[in-house]
Amino acid sequence: MSVKVDQLERTILELGSEIFRVKHRMDEVEKSNNTYKQVFISLKLMLDDKGIISADDFDEAIALDRILNLQNSSQNDLLSSLSDDLKKVVN
Repeated sequence: MSVKVDQLERTILELGSEIFRVKHRMDEVEKSNNTYKQVFISLKLMLDDKGIISADDFDEAIALDRILNLQNSSQNDLLSSLSDDLKKVVN
């Protein structure tokens, strides 16, 4: 009984350590994300001020990129699903 309790304590300690590491990494990712977000906002404003591309066109290009990525992702999911189904049929 004592061995299982010790093992459970170690497991809980390891889990806590892993959660702390993940939280730390997420904080770093959020900081980086905020930095990139500010860079792109500044870039968008600068391009609009210079008359190179309007802020609306910039936003529309981002929206188009998101749509294309979603379509690509859904096609990859479909191909993966079809591939899995084909493997089942062959085996």
